[in-house]
Amino acid sequence: MKKIIYILASLAIFASVQVTADAQQNLRSAYFLDGYTYAYKLNPAFQGERGFFAIPMLGKFSMGLESNLGLSTFLYPTSDGQLTTFLNSSVSDAEFLGKIKQSNRFMVNADLPVFALGFRTGRLYHTLDLSMRTDMDINAPGDLFSFMKLGASDGKTSWDISDMGTRIEARTEIAYGISGRFWDNLNVGLRFKLLTGVARAEVSMNSMNFKMASDEWAVQAQGSGMISGPIYVKTYGEAGNASVAGQTNVIDWSTLEIPESVEDLAKYIDNPSYGFAVDLGASYTFLDCITVSAALLDLGSISWKNSIRMQTPETRWNFKGFEELSMSGDENAVSDQLELMTDELMNSFNLEKVGMSDKWTSPVSCTLHAGVEAKLPFYKRLSIGALATHRFDGAYSWTEGRFSLNWALFRWFGLTGNYAVSSFGNSAGAAVNLHLPGLTIFAGVDSYLPLRNVTPTYYIPIDSMNTNVAVGLNIAFGRYNGQFPRDDE
Repeated sequence: MKKIIYILASLAIFASVQVTADAQQNLRSAYFLDGYTYAYKLNPAFQGERGFFAIPMLGKFSMGLESNLGLSTFLYPTSDGQLTTFLNSSVSDAEFLGKIKQSNRFMVNADLPVFALGFRTGRLYHTLDLSMRTDMDINAPGDLFSFMKLGASDGKTSWDISDMGTRIEARTEIAYGISGRFWDNLNVGLRFKLLTGVARAEVSMNSMNFKMASDEWAVQAQGSGMISGPIYVKTYGEAGNASVAGQTNVIDWSTLEIPESVEDLAKYIDNPSYGFAVDLGASYTFLDCITVSAALLDLGSISWKNSIRMQTPETRWNFKGFEELSMSGDENAVSDQLELMTDELMNSFNLEKVGMSDKWTSPVSCTLHAGVEAKLPFYKRLSIGALATHRFDGAYSWTEGRFSLNWALFRWFGLTGNYAVSSFGNSAGAAVNLHLPGLTIFAGVDSYLPLRNVTPTYYIPIDSMNTNVAVGLNIAFGRYNGQFPRDDE
C-alpha cells in the first residue's frame, strides 16, 4: 500500500497536479446525452426516463486524470531504450523547463457506486445510492521544478517558492435524491448526502525560501498540514527513529502508512468522521425547444476526528537538495527515484507534529453547472448544448466551458460529441448510451485526445493527462418517461 501511495504522490507531484474525486468529477460529456442514467449526479433536477438498478460494481465506474502537463514532461527515454527522470543530466534544462507552467496542476479522482436505485412515483423521481469516492489535488508552482532541476548549477543561490499544496481525501456517500416536475416545463431537484470520511491528508506551503549555505540549502518556510483518519506516520525521536537534534516532532514521510485490512480499520470505524452535503438543481424548458438548467453540487462539510496537526518551525533548517539522487535509466531505478524524490520533497517541508485534534471541519469542494440546450426546429432529435462548469476549491479551483452536438438517433440510442476549453487546456469528448427496455449501457470520455498515446502497461496518458473515463451497465425497469414518447414519433 505504501508503494501505491508513493506512485500516486510521485505522479501527482511530478506531473504537477490539481486533483479532485468525483466531487464533482462526473462525466460532463453526458450532461445533454439522451437517457443517461446518472444525469441526476450532474443536476439533481434531471429525471431518468425509466427506473434503474445498478449492477453492483458495474453500474458506474469513472476515473478522472486531469492536468496541464503530461507524463512526458517528467520521464524521458535514454539512449539504451530505458526511461529516466527529468533530473538526469542527459535531459537539458531548456527541454524540461520549457514544458513547465507557472502554475502546474494535477487532478485524480475515482467514483465507484456500490449500490444505486432510481424509481418514479407520479411526477416525482427518486434516487438512492451508496458510493466510494477519492480525490487527490496538487498545485505546484513552476519555481519548485526549476529549483529541483537547476539548484545552484546556474549560480543562483536563492529560491523563493510559494503557493504549493497537496490534498488526498477518501470518503463514502449515502445519498437520497428527489426531483419534481411542475407545469410540464419546470423541474426542481434535491439530493441529500450523508458523508463518512475515511481519510484525509492535506499540506499547504504558503512560502518557502532556499538560500545556499556552504554545501547545503538553508530553508525557512511558512506551512501547515493535517492528517485525519487511519493514517500513520512516525516522527523523529519516537522509538525506532533516529532523533534530530532539537527537532523531536518532525514528520518522517518515509514511514507513511494506511491500513491494509478490515482488521486494521476496525479501531477507526468505531469512531468515524461524519459530514453532510446537499445538491440543488433546476431546469426550465420554453418555446418547446430550449432548456436552461443549473446545479450547485456538494454544499456541505465533513467533521474529522483522530487528526494530527502539523506546521513548519519558526527557525531555519538545512536541506541537501536533489543533486545526490540516482540518475540510472533502469526501470526499477526510475520507480525508486520517484519514491526518493517524494521523500526528499516532503521531508524538505520539515513539518512538525504540534498536537492532536479531536475534531476539525473541512468543506466539501463545491461545483457549479450552468447549461443551455437548443433542439433544432426542423429535427428535434438533434440539439446543440453549452455547459459552463466551475469548481469552488480555493487553490484547486478550475473552470471549463464545453460545447456539444447531441443526437438521439433512436429512442433507445443516443450519442454526443463535444469540445471543451478549461483551466487544463483544450479537450474533445464523446459519449454513447444504449438505453433499451430492461438494460442500459453507456460509455464516455471527457477528452479522448490523451488516450491516443499511453504507456503500454498501465495506460497512463503520455502527452497530456487531461481525461475522464466512465462506463456503466444497469438494469432498467418501468414505463418510458423520456423526451420522445411514441405519439411524437
